[in-house]
Formats: sequence, C-alpha cells, structure tokens
Amino acid sequence: MGLFDYLFSKADAKCDICVKSFAQMWASYRGQKGHDPALGDEAYRPRTEPLPTTVPGHPPRLVAIGDIHGDYHKAVRALRLAGLMDEHGRWAGGSTVAVQVGDILDRGDHEIRILILLERLAAEAAAAGGRLYLLNGNHETMNVMGDHRYATPGANLEFLGFSTWRDFCALMKRRSGCNGAGAPDPLQERRDAAARASSSPHTASMARLAPYNWLRSRALMPGSELARRFFAARPTVLQLGGNVFVHGGVLPAHVEYGLEKINSETQSWMLAPDGPTQAPSFLRGGSAIVWARAFSASDERRCDCDTLKSVLESVGAQRMVVGHTIQTRGINSACESRVVRVDVGMSHGCGDGPVEVLEVLKDGQVLRLREHTPPVEVGPAAPRHPPHQTAQQHAAGGRAPVPSAA
Repeated sequence: MGLFDYLFSKADAKCDICVKSFAQMWASYRGQKGHDPALGDEAYRPRTEPLPTTVPGHPPRLVAIGDIHGDYHKAVRALRLAGLMDEHGRWAGGSTVAVQVGDILDRGDHEIRILILLERLAAEAAAAGGRLYLLNGNHETMNVMGDHRYATPGANLEFLGFSTWRDFCALMKRRSGCNGAGAPDPLQERRDAAARASSSPHTASMARLAPYNWLRSRALMPGSELARRFFAARPTVLQLGGNVFVHGGVLPAHVEYGLEKINSETQSWMLAPDGPTQAPSFLRGGSAIVWARAFSASDERRCDCDTLKSVLESVGAQRMVVGHTIQTRGINSACESRVVRVDVGMSHGCGDGPVEVLEVLKDGQVLRLREHTPPVEVGPAAPRHPPHQTAQQHAAGGRAPVPSAA
C-alpha cells in the first residue's frame, strides 16, 4: 500500500463525522476564518462567461508584463515595479489596467503559486476599478495538450502537493456526503491516471525526466480542474483601445478567421473533458497566434512590418504588444513603434534577465520600467529619459516607488 492510499484508509475512520462538523472544517478551505479565498473550494469552480476580445477606450494607465515562466519571485518584483501590488501582496494599482501576455507555465518551480496570486489580484483589481487581464501563451496550450517537456521537477512536486491536497479534500467531502450520491472517487481517478501514464511509452519516457508528469497531465488536460478554472477563463488575444495584446502575434489569417472565434473556440477546447487533446489548428505550428514570431526579430529588417501594418489597420489598432521571444536588449519596439516586445527573459529558467514592465500613459507616452533605473521611452528613436512625475506625484495613477531587489 502506498503512502497516499494509507492516508486515505486512515481517513475512513474520521469520515463518519457529522456533516455539520465537517462543514466547519471545510470552511477553512473556502477562505473563511482568515484563509485566502484564492485557495478555497469556490476558487476552483469553472468560469465559463464569454471572454473579452475588444475593450473600448484607453485607460489612464496601461501596463503590460511579459513571460513569467514559473518564477514567483520575479513575478512579484514585476508586479511591484509596475505599482500593481503592495508590500502586503494586495492590489495597489487603483484604476490601472494591466495585461500579462501568457507563459506562466514551464521552466520554473512555482506555477500554481503564481496562478493563484494573479487570480486573486485580478479579483482585487476589478473591485478597485482597475483590471488585470491574463492571456494564454504557447506554454499554456502545450501543457493542456499534454506536452510537458519544459516542466521542472520542482514544478511537478508542486503539482503533487496541490493534487494530493485537492484529492484529500474531495474524498473527505464525498465520504461525508457533502457531494451527494454519484460523486467521483478522487482516489480511483488518481490510480487510473497513474495506470494510463505507465501504459503510455511517451508518458513513461517523459516521467523518467520529470517525475509526477502523470499528475500534471491529469490536472491540466482539457476539462480538468486547472484548465477550466484558469486557462479556459482567459482570452488568447485582447484588444484594449488601440492596443492589441497577444503572446505570439496576430497574422492576417487570424483576423480572417475571427479573433472572437479564436477566443471562444480555445475556451471550448479547454473546457471539454471528452474533447480532443490536440489544440485547434490556430494554436499549433510556427504561424499559430501563440507561436508566431513575425514581429519579434531583434533585427528589425527581419520583421514583417508591412503585414503588421495591415493587421493593425484591419482591426482598428495602432500597436501590438507581444511576448514569446526574448529580447536581450530589454523591452523595445519595431516597425515604427507598431509592435512592442515585452518578453525580456526575466525568469530564472529563461536567462534570469532584469525585471521590466511596459507602461502606456493616456498622453501617449510609452515607457519601459526597469528596476533601479528611471523610466525610458520606448520608440523608434534612441532611448531617452522622458520627463516623468515622481512616484509620489504619480501614486494616484498606480505607479509605486521602484522597489529594491527581493
């Protein structure tokens, strides 16, 4: 008998407690009595509301954050640099609208921790009159498809802890009658997932490189708890006023197919437990909306500026903000500032680059914020330090003092 089975067998003796007593215990998981509601049962209910694709208007302050890749500490530093989070971990951005352009998963050890942090901040932002939009990148779609090549052993241990906790809670609810008749047995589901993994040569070979990949697949596959709660609730492409945000790049074929259709079909695929494992075609391949690099080359002569201009004109936008391709010289623009590239490889697993975020102000200024340095204007000319308010003067707009390195 394995340790997990042993713990559950011992739990049987305690599962005869009355529902009232169990409900008191379960309250802690629902975020009551001072517990973080982001960890509670309600936080993992599927969100199936229509996804935003176009949001009109221009907020007083707009922020974009590039790829995070499992680095919790860099994520916190980026959020604080942008003035979105205070020293207590709460939303501090006021009416700021922020976008994280995807790739939270892979290459780092703290994926679930970051997912929970960002979801909580998104809820706090909305309550404060701001917004935090979270997009899907290619690594989110890869993981939902079962491609875990870039998962770290530490991240899989995080999945082990998360899955064990969630399964134990579900089993306790089931055996105390809280879930009603016919509720699935999480212990049996766990055994079935392990059996499927051991019978698959592909999964078995990957498991030798990254233990507990089978638990990762179970937690992230289409229709799974994490897929439907987090990734199915996120757009793949989002237009805020004159700014189009996407992980890879929007190409003419994507516009022709329909950006709203891309968002809705991605959501439907991620929600369907009995649907195909393989993602829709617009999420796969080098020209996919989450994979395209047509506007990301460091050498601007290799950027398809004519196509970019055509795409922006067709959707009525002035600028595209993309991640996906690491910019070793920091956040920068190309094609007469029609594209801004915000993936600076800041994750420890992607080069451990400096922490940077993009800031777009209502007066048209586009600024690169970097730790320990003044803001720098992002544009076609050589970078220069623009006139800017002090952190105290700009506090109402959400910018916080530049923090020291954590």
